[in-house]
Amino acid sequence: MKKPILSIDYTKPGKGVKKGSSKLFTFQNFFPLLKRKIWGLIKVNLLWLVVNFPLLVGFFALSGWFDYSFSTPSDPLWAILSGIETLSGQSPELAALMGTAGVQMTMSRYGTVTLILFGVAALAVFTFGLANTGMAYILRGYTKEEYVDMPDDFFIAIKKNFGQGLLVGVLDILIVVMIMFASVFYLTNYQYSFFFSIGIFICLILGVLYTMSRFYLYPILITFKLPVRKIFKNAFIFSIIGFKRNLVGLFGALAVIVINLLLYWFIMPIGGLFPFFITFALTSFITTYAAWPNIKRVMIDPYYTDKKPVDDGDGDPVFVDRG
Repeated sequence: MKKPILSIDYTKPGKGVKKGSSKLFTFQNFFPLLKRKIWGLIKVNLLWLVVNFPLLVGFFALSGWFDYSFSTPSDPLWAILSGIETLSGQSPELAALMGTAGVQMTMSRYGTVTLILFGVAALAVFTFGLANTGMAYILRGYTKEEYVDMPDDFFIAIKKNFGQGLLVGVLDILIVVMIMFASVFYLTNYQYSFFFSIGIFICLILGVLYTMSRFYLYPILITFKLPVRKIFKNAFIFSIIGFKRNLVGLFGALAVIVINLLLYWFIMPIGGLFPFFITFALTSFITTYAAWPNIKRVMIDPYYTDKKPVDDGDGDPVFVDRG
């Protein structure tokens, strides 16, 4: 009797996770994982845009297709010269100056349709957090190499975390706007006071730390049952204690944005399409890959060992695994 060509013993334990597996969340393992998940990132990017449809409306508003165009003198001096002519009459010298300052240029202003589109785009303040909640769930699964069902899991995550996702998204946008407003204020007034110069430095630090805390904001939201204030508190703590991985994630996300801008400037059709297919999901995937090992090490692993869940001192356990 011939021996079987292949015999498999299903009762023997497997080899386990090999050294160098993407489960180790290393820099080297990121790129093979990215290659395997690239199609999924394209799909989740499209889903993110579908939920964030007001942003697409905003892109149309910014395109200028619905603006009114008009001609006007290119030099602001023309208005002053015109007033002088009205008061004192015309002269050869004045006519020469007005001829130079009166060169026409085309400008545009927002039309009614554009203003309506901007109003619709403002609704993104309510969809932003929900879209990020769905995407965070999918990207967490990709990072952990767990099975995710697209698009069902995307919308299930939004449904299960609707209230917190909505509130966190609104607060997220408000904090970003406040930091940007403060930065612009201090940048434009720093010459008037030394304290304004200090304000620029503080805004820069807060901007970097809050950007890093956003790596954790939505993954914590969809993983743990926590009040909103603790979601923000823990995310900010992670921006500091996970600074090394955060910095790598920040540079990775910035690299994607810079490459996209370069493509936009030099290869317009490709650069203009990238945000619609990959940019948002890819930057979020990079930051999630950087953040998740810190969340696992600090918030999850102690929960499943003899250690007690960490308490922040106000009576409620901070880390309660939602699963």
